[in-house]
Amino acid sequence: MRLPELESVSVPSGTKDDEKTKKTLLVVDDEEGPRQSLRMVFRNDYHVHAVDSGEKAIEYVRNHPIHVAILDIRMAGQSGIEVLRQIKAISPSAEVIMLTAYETLETARQAIRLGACDYLNKPFDIATIRESVKRASRLRGISDNITSTFARFNKLTNELQDANLREEMARTANEIYAGVLHDINNPLTIISGFVEMLEMQLSRSTVLSGSSLEEARGKLNIISKQVSTCGAITSRYLKLLNSTSAEHQAISINLLLSDLISLLKSHPSVKSSKLVVKPLDSDLLAAVNCTELIQVLINLSVNAFQSSNQPQTVEVVATRHDRPIELGLLPTGPDTHLLHHEVFENKAPILSITVTDQGNGIPSDLFQRVFEPYFTTKGTQGGTGLGLSIVSRLMKNSQGLLWLQSRPDEGTEFRLFFPAAEPES
Repeated sequence: MRLPELESVSVPSGTKDDEKTKKTLLVVDDEEGPRQSLRMVFRNDYHVHAVDSGEKAIEYVRNHPIHVAILDIRMAGQSGIEVLRQIKAISPSAEVIMLTAYETLETARQAIRLGACDYLNKPFDIATIRESVKRASRLRGISDNITSTFARFNKLTNELQDANLREEMARTANEIYAGVLHDINNPLTIISGFVEMLEMQLSRSTVLSGSSLEEARGKLNIISKQVSTCGAITSRYLKLLNSTSAEHQAISINLLLSDLISLLKSHPSVKSSKLVVKPLDSDLLAAVNCTELIQVLINLSVNAFQSSNQPQTVEVVATRHDRPIELGLLPTGPDTHLLHHEVFENKAPILSITVTDQGNGIPSDLFQRVFEPYFTTKGTQGGTGLGLSIVSRLMKNSQGLLWLQSRPDEGTEFRLFFPAAEPES
C-alpha cells in the first residue's frame, strides 16, 4: 500500500497549555504503515492513540473518552463497521471517519447509517485526511456545546422547579395556619360561652354549693376539655409544619385524611360542592413525608373542585392492597398517564388514595401536557399551571406511583400508591 509523503509536512510544536486542551484521536488499522502515518500526521494536534484491532479499540473507548476515531473498514477480526457500531453504542458523541481500500456503495451506506461522519478511500492524501479530521473535531465541539447547554438548561429548570416547590410548600403552610385558626375557633367559641355562663352564675351568688357547685364543675370540665382540644389541634398542625422534605416518617393515613377535611371545609373552591372522604376501615401508616402528601391531596382536591362550575361531589378514598399492584391491569390509553413506576417499590402492603371528580375532564388535545410546569387548562385567570407538576415532583420524592385517567365531560381520577405498614400496637 502507498504511504503518504510526510517530509513536506511541518507542524509547530505545542506549549504545555496546548497539551492540556488537545483532543483524543483514536486510530484503528491492522496495517502498520497507515497507522504510523496517521500518528505522525496528527501527533502535534491531538493525543493520538493507535491500535491494530477492533477489540483493542473497543476496550480503549470503554475506559477513555475519545473525540474522533479513524477506522479501517476491512480488518482481521472485527470489521470496521462492527467497531463503528460498538463505539457509537459506548460513546454516541464520538465522531468516526471510515477508511477503506475496497469502497462499495453498501459499506458506505452502512457507515453513514451507523453515524460515521465521513468515508474516505485509501491511499489517502494528507490534506484530505486533515480536513476530514478537522471537520469531525468541529462537529464534536458543536455536540459538546449542545450537551453542555442542555445540562445547564436542565440545572436551571430543576432550580426553578425547586423554587416553585418551596413557594408551593409555603402556600401549604398558609393553608395549615388558616386551618388552625378555623378549627380552633369552634372550641374557643364553646369556651367563651361557658365562661360567660359561669360569670352569670357567679354574679347571682357568691357561694356555690350543692347542685350549683356541680353545675359549675361540669362547665369547668367542659372548658378544660375544649382547652385540650385547642392544644391537640395546634399540636397536630405543628407536626405537619415541622416535617421536612427529606423526612419520610410513618404517618397515620386516617388522621391525614381528617386533616384534609379540616383544611378544605372552608376552602373557597369547595363552594356548594361536596367532599366525601372514605378512610381505611383499619388505619395504616405510610412512610412518606406528611407535608408533601397533604400538599398532593390539597392540590388534587382543589383541582377537582375547580374542574366544573357546577356543584359536584369529589371523593377521596383510601384503600389497602395486600399484594403487589399489577401494573399491567391498570387501564392504559391516550386518556391515561402512569408516572414514577421506576422509583415505586411495589411491595405489599400497599396503600392507595384515589381522588375522583365529576367535572369536565381534561381535553384530549391537552392531556399529554398536564404535568408540564406552567401548563394550565384554566386560562389566564385560573392558576399558575404549577399544581400537577408539583404533584408529580412530590410523588417522585415520596417514591410513590401516580396513575391518572381523564375523560372529557365524564371526570378525572387520580390514584396515588405508597408502600404501607401496619400501625404499631
